[in-house]
Amino acid sequence: MSENILVIGSGDQHFRDYALRGLAERHRVLLIAQTPLAWQAPYVADHREVELKDRAQVLAAARELAALHDVAGVLTWDEMQVRVAAEVGAELGVATMPVEAARACRDKARQRERFRATGVASARYELAGSEAEAAAAAETIGYPVVLKPRGQAASIAVRIVRSEAELRETFALVRDAENPSIEDGLVLVEEFLAGPEIAVDSWVLDGKVVPFSISAKRTGYPPYFEEVAHVVGKVLDARTEAAVREVVIAANEALGIDRAVTHTELMLTADGPKVVEVNGRLGGDLIPHLAEIAAPGLSIGGVLGAVATGREPGPMPEPDRLVGIRFLYPAADLTFDDIEVPAGLADEPWVHEVRRVSEPGTELRLPPRQFLGRAGFVIATGDSVSDVDERLLALADKVTLAGTPLGDQNR
Repeated sequence: MSENILVIGSGDQHFRDYALRGLAERHRVLLIAQTPLAWQAPYVADHREVELKDRAQVLAAARELAALHDVAGVLTWDEMQVRVAAEVGAELGVATMPVEAARACRDKARQRERFRATGVASARYELAGSEAEAAAAAETIGYPVVLKPRGQAASIAVRIVRSEAELRETFALVRDAENPSIEDGLVLVEEFLAGPEIAVDSWVLDGKVVPFSISAKRTGYPPYFEEVAHVVGKVLDARTEAAVREVVIAANEALGIDRAVTHTELMLTADGPKVVEVNGRLGGDLIPHLAEIAAPGLSIGGVLGAVATGREPGPMPEPDRLVGIRFLYPAADLTFDDIEVPAGLADEPWVHEVRRVSEPGTELRLPPRQFLGRAGFVIATGDSVSDVDERLLALADKVTLAGTPLGDQNR
């Protein structure tokens, strides 16, 4: 009989259906979620609806489910639940990510401390609680610097600043965008790492770190780092990939991570790969699903379930194609209606998918008025990284976002 795995937070259907479905094909899923079952229903054996921001409610629901079912593993792919999932595992006596490692994954300053102590290549940094402290830190590090919330995800409110004036204009916005889990009000002031940005998904079990997917990230809306596109597959030459794998393994080991699938972000600097951060959960933005498309036979749900229950996943299939995703943003702030796709475009052999992810009537604004204000996305394949990039841009350009402009662009 299939083992029971407790999942905390299902995420959005558009971005996590593949993970829950793949997990349910191999295990019985016990779900703790924010809302009643909807799209999750075919995949879930038992369910509790709670306020996920309330740790006590999550723990109570976990105890209730554990009293009814033998829980073999606990996992989450929700960034905000990484620490709670580790605490639930400890509470139930189920091996999962160590709580201290989960805390480090949720606080980028803790990560920087561990990296510095263990010699993992990363950015120089300081913590600042005021504009004056941030300005002093920037002078020490040297402009340009990056201001960053410590507990957010998806590059939300991360900004490059090139002068003290820009820093003082930006500091309050970055601090106010912080996740409530960070209570001390301190903002990261970091060295700006120049170079291409990549991300690596790995499984980690019993001291073994195995990278299985590498993606190239594209950002937009400078001076912010909004994540607008990703390309997955063989995106690096063999020498660079070997160096990246070495740093990824060292970074995961430095944080004491175990029983997890992680998402490590790096910059390919002139001095070699340097870690931006390690996320203690599966990558977002459909990156792992792109890895499934790039490497037929790969099941992300299978990897998640194996690691959660203490088994090494089988050999990871090598990617045999390149696939990318680009998110659709309005040209200006608008009340969104729908996505209009030219006739025949979706039938092109290199077009994998065009999807709407925002509901009609949603107000979409551009950074910094809103982060991740996406109407939908396009997915395409290609013969090279540049080919995929060009096709994604052309595809996004041909798709029209219908809607009504918002009068106040600065609200």
